[in-house]
Amino acid sequence: MQRCEITGKGLTFGHQISHSHRLTNRVWKPNLQPATIMINGKPLRVKVCTKVLKTLKSANEVEVMQILKANADTLSPRIVKALNK
Repeated sequence: MQRCEITGKGLTFGHQISHSHRLTNRVWKPNLQPATIMINGKPLRVKVCTKVLKTLKSANEVEVMQILKANADTLSPRIVKALNK
């Protein structure tokens, strides 16, 4: 399943509404992009949503660590493992 590894943003469900107002199920997927972040001096390749990617591009390594700590409850297990090393 598609999920941002930092914020936890994932699939969103809803209805597609036709002109006759018939409802059919549909899914909105997050816009995930691959990114490389530095954790403890080592590069880690992650899939993040574009909102996080925009934040990461303007951040240095210290700010990236602050972002990761602020989102500690939604981090993927891979990132948590890399932080604990």
